[in-house]
Amino acid sequence: MKNITYASPTRLFPMVENNLSSTTSEVDENIDKVATHDAESEDKLDQELDRIRDRRENPGKSFLVNTIVPKTFDDYTLVFGVMTGLVFFGMITLASSGLVLGDSIRIDDTLSGTPLDPNDCVDRRGEVWIKSWVQGDDLEIESHNLEPSSTFGILVAVWNDSSVGPDGGVEGDPILTLGESGMGDFSVELNSDDLIDGHYIVRIGISSSDSDSREWSEEEIAEAVTSPESLISFKELEIELHTSSSSSLFGSGETHREMEKSDEETRACMTIQDMGVWGWILMGAEWVGGRETAMLTGGNAEVPPWYMATISLGMSVFFLCVQYPLMHRLYHRETDDLLTSEQMNRLLVRTIEKASKRLHIKPHLSSIKVQDRAISVDVFMTYRTSRKTIASPIDVKGTIIKDILNEFRIFGEMRPLQIKTLCTDSDIESEETIDFSQLGEIRLSDDYSSFFSSMGQFGKLEEAFRESMSRWFRKHDVADYGSAILADEDAVFVRVIYRPVIRFAYFLFKPTYQHLQGDLRKHLGNDLESLLQGRTLVVSARNEKSTLGDRAVAGRVEQGTEEHEGEAMVAKRGGIPGALLQNPFMGDILSSVEYVAHKNRKRIDKYGFWGLIVFVWIPFMASGVLVGAMLGLVARMRFQRVLAACFIGGTAASITWAYTARGIIEVMHKYHAEAFIPFILMLAVGFTWLKIRDNKRFRREELFKDSMAFFAGASDT
Repeated sequence: MKNITYASPTRLFPMVENNLSSTTSEVDENIDKVATHDAESEDKLDQELDRIRDRRENPGKSFLVNTIVPKTFDDYTLVFGVMTGLVFFGMITLASSGLVLGDSIRIDDTLSGTPLDPNDCVDRRGEVWIKSWVQGDDLEIESHNLEPSSTFGILVAVWNDSSVGPDGGVEGDPILTLGESGMGDFSVELNSDDLIDGHYIVRIGISSSDSDSREWSEEEIAEAVTSPESLISFKELEIELHTSSSSSLFGSGETHREMEKSDEETRACMTIQDMGVWGWILMGAEWVGGRETAMLTGGNAEVPPWYMATISLGMSVFFLCVQYPLMHRLYHRETDDLLTSEQMNRLLVRTIEKASKRLHIKPHLSSIKVQDRAISVDVFMTYRTSRKTIASPIDVKGTIIKDILNEFRIFGEMRPLQIKTLCTDSDIESEETIDFSQLGEIRLSDDYSSFFSSMGQFGKLEEAFRESMSRWFRKHDVADYGSAILADEDAVFVRVIYRPVIRFAYFLFKPTYQHLQGDLRKHLGNDLESLLQGRTLVVSARNEKSTLGDRAVAGRVEQGTEEHEGEAMVAKRGGIPGALLQNPFMGDILSSVEYVAHKNRKRIDKYGFWGLIVFVWIPFMASGVLVGAMLGLVARMRFQRVLAACFIGGTAASITWAYTARGIIEVMHKYHAEAFIPFILMLAVGFTWLKIRDNKRFRREELFKDSMAFFAGASDT
């Protein structure tokens, strides 16, 4: 949505040639009527803005401010989310540490073979066992539960299926043997390139070894695996190798070799510690690549579907119940508090008018232009200086920005602000700055020495000014970095550049230049009252060293690029929501989330509550619970309905993906595409990253490109 308006448009009235005698009086009368109407309209808007301001400043509700007792529904939701997070992450941490029941398999063993997990598991604790699986076209073999300090050997022998005797045993020498030694658990690989197409019997054994570098002869391996009584662990399986044209989902008609393992061994039950470790793995995968990446990762590793759903749901509940109340408090405004275009224009005009009086500039209020968009508020204004103006163009722009952002903070306006100011009686635009580094350290008092030489009559005033300034500098623990006083018949002009003397001033020096400027005006007004002789005191104070206090008026600042220049600032919000959501990391995430929500608002406006459930449920990038919550905020749905819709959709998504992930893996095995599983996982992560990057880029382009066009058009008129 884009709306370009003039804050106070001028009105023109046609002249009627047939009645020139009365033209002048009629025009004057019409002008008076228009002026009266404009005044009445402005008074009405001011009253409306004052009422909104009063409601915003005195809401009568608390959001865990100066209290630990929840009072509102979003308070309770936040507390529930925090408690859920403490329990959830605490249990995962405790489980992964193995400190409590780390070796227990009771949970997995109890739930396996039930509707929650149709596939059964077996208890392999305390026993040495062998795991084998097909990876690509090769057979991977891995030992488990071997003593870490002892040396063992994995022995593999392969026979043709024709070597199987009537009693089921093998006869003759194996066609291929493999033997490797190592300490503790280790793995070996049976390469399919060493075999031709056909059906084979594979016997695998684990034996003690006197050295981790021992070389096993073919006879030793064959003898060991044909007499499994002497082995620590033994396993027999069948494999089939064949070459065929590609029939996979990703094939192109080329021929390739495939290996199939005929037996389906029962998975080992997961211990509590294994579940804790996999909890962190699944959370990391979901954070990096989304829910689908986490589920495919867990499904490939045979993690029980109920556990994958639990981890995903736990993350959703935590982030939803913690971040959504904060987002709601940061972004939500009651219907009566929403500013119309007229109210926004009036708010900007009167804020600029008040700031201009302090700056002693003359703004062209009738030519102020405003572009009111869904993603930003753009303001263009021109002004002239007066005899009392001592602020530089950059100081003028900075002061107006701070005043507007402060008003935005009070009125709950969280859209980025972009502003351009232009001084019409000089060639200097507000965006231009002077490089003082090339001039060296020049005190302003030296700069104005030529003026002071001709103002001997003001010697007492200057002396009193210096004495008063010395006390003021000591009072605020700042150093004089340049101060000057100038006077004429109408006004006394004071300009001061100061610098905090404390260490780590950027973080520790709290007063802003506006606070110190006001204090200096009051201080000098009292000390120099008898010497002012009724003249206006004009004071300008500037901090030579940038501090956090001076920058804190903006909660977030976004910089444009070389192609799309600009600077967009969001009003700073205090309390818990501001501290947690307006840092650079979360601010960047929320701005992208807000952009996606705005792009999908029409769908939610059309389908409402059920549409929001489906949006959160669908397995597409950028459709999780946080985006859904922001979408509900943008669509102005009630807090409880958004929370319910996101919870239902998130739960459905977690369960759907958890119980279909293993099926997806099995389909890929069926089509001999298991080698593509890692590729698909990387592809999911890549698509997620690209989606986030594109959303950020599109938003940045839309934010600054349209603003540049608006300012260019405004400057030409």
